[in-house]
Amino acid sequence: MSTFKILVTSQKGGVGKSTVSANLAAYLRRQGQTVTMIDFDTHGSSSTWLTRAPNIGVVVQHHILPLDQGGNRPILDARLHLRRAASSTEVVICDLTWTDSIAGELMFEFDLVIVPTSVSEIELTATAGFLSRHRWVFDSAIHTPPTLLVCPTRVQPEQLKSDVFSKQRFPVSFMLAPPILEAQTAREMFERGYLMDLQDACGASFNEFGQSVCAAREMRESAKEMRTNANSARVVRSSTFTEMNGTAAGVKRNNLLTTTSTLSSQYSILGRHRKQQIRPDEMPAKQAPHIGSPQTAQISTMSIPQFLKRISMGVMSK
Repeated sequence: MSTFKILVTSQKGGVGKSTVSANLAAYLRRQGQTVTMIDFDTHGSSSTWLTRAPNIGVVVQHHILPLDQGGNRPILDARLHLRRAASSTEVVICDLTWTDSIAGELMFEFDLVIVPTSVSEIELTATAGFLSRHRWVFDSAIHTPPTLLVCPTRVQPEQLKSDVFSKQRFPVSFMLAPPILEAQTAREMFERGYLMDLQDACGASFNEFGQSVCAAREMRESAKEMRTNANSARVVRSSTFTEMNGTAAGVKRNNLLTTTSTLSSQYSILGRHRKQQIRPDEMPAKQAPHIGSPQTAQISTMSIPQFLKRISMGVMSK
């Protein structure tokens, strides 16, 4: 299995990007994966968190990109560090504050792009603008686009009940992660521990987020395998059967890929995990969430506004 590469990015500070990066690295390491976390930010908050908190085996690197040099230098440096790390680990997570000095082509190096965002109207507008400028990446028909996962962060329960989000429009389809809740306990964990170990609603919400990332990875790898199998079948059929049979095989292959694409764009990670929490008694034992039931119940009973329901279904707003 090839290295799974994750980019955690946004253009604004204060949305919990470094918190997500450091704690996701710890979460995946705890799941038994070998993980390298590359911190490209000047302040190095995520790398500092991991180096000062109890060591759980995450390889930590801090490389400041030469953004002031412009041109292709930043993306070349980023690719170099990413590919070196990918040669010796199962998961690479990069923490990067996006700027206009970075070429959008860098996103094609990743399997998953996570964009943390608060749920204020101003922040959602900024996030929509960021995604709009890079729509060509996520809609690319030339290169394999990364999977896009938007993660609401530092969320207060009352914010999820507001209808202020219903007016917001997003230019691309994406998957919506379960919200990571705001809590004083999370701030107290900085450089001391990890959110996944918190015994409260915040800790439960982060564990749900971690599960959603694992689900997104499984989906992408399954889709990749289906495309590979479909392409292999096309090669075999074109060399074995007549031109007429080869054409029929091509139609079938295209239908398969269309179905895969549709499922990926409309799949709601939020919906899947909320359904698991609402009806845990019907889940197989091996699929039951490893989080506390009181905290889980608190999260699952939150009302989700129509805005979040719509974007979690992967509907592209025009």
